[in-house]
Amino acid sequence: MNDPTPQPDHEVPGESPSTRLARAVLRDEPDALDAWFRGEHPRVWKVCFGMLADAEEADDVAQDAMLHLSDRLTRWDPERPYDAWRNTVVANLCRDRMRRIGARQEAERQVMRDADEFGLPDSLPDPAATAANREVREVLRSVLTALSPREREVYVLRDLEGGDTKGVAAALGITESSVRSILTLARRRLRHVIGAKLPGLVPDGGEA
Repeated sequence: MNDPTPQPDHEVPGESPSTRLARAVLRDEPDALDAWFRGEHPRVWKVCFGMLADAEEADDVAQDAMLHLSDRLTRWDPERPYDAWRNTVVANLCRDRMRRIGARQEAERQVMRDADEFGLPDSLPDPAATAANREVREVLRSVLTALSPREREVYVLRDLEGGDTKGVAAALGITESSVRSILTLARRRLRHVIGAKLPGLVPDGGEA
């Protein structure tokens, strides 16, 4: 059976599958957009989940991110790494969502403070109860929230997404040495938090 994934006019050594699909979309090849969406959505969702540490939020932001990327794909400079460009766009959307989540949580805390002050009932439903059967995701969520926002961004893009140090630095607008330093701190913090729960999640070392 033939591979339905559109192929570029020529292969570029070391070029990622994401980059090849993006080029195919820009050339308006048949079925390229569908193949690009199917290939990119899992990668985008993984970045969103890693940064937001919440599966439902990741679902929502990933959908928005795919539309955002599709609408702006013509703004990508083919001379620059596509993966770094994509991760920059997704990371910015996640930051926007985190700011909105923070504002919403503060509003909810204010409601609870008002409820305490006026003697109102506080028996609100616990959203976590509906996800009791998602133990692995819950462990990941609790682990990722132990990191600072910057540590989480670097860890997600470098270790979970598998990007290289140069690409992560470009995506986040920081130096490569900063990526290496932040990643070292993030890995140490995660090893301390995880313990024996998910021993294969955090690398024991290696070059950042």
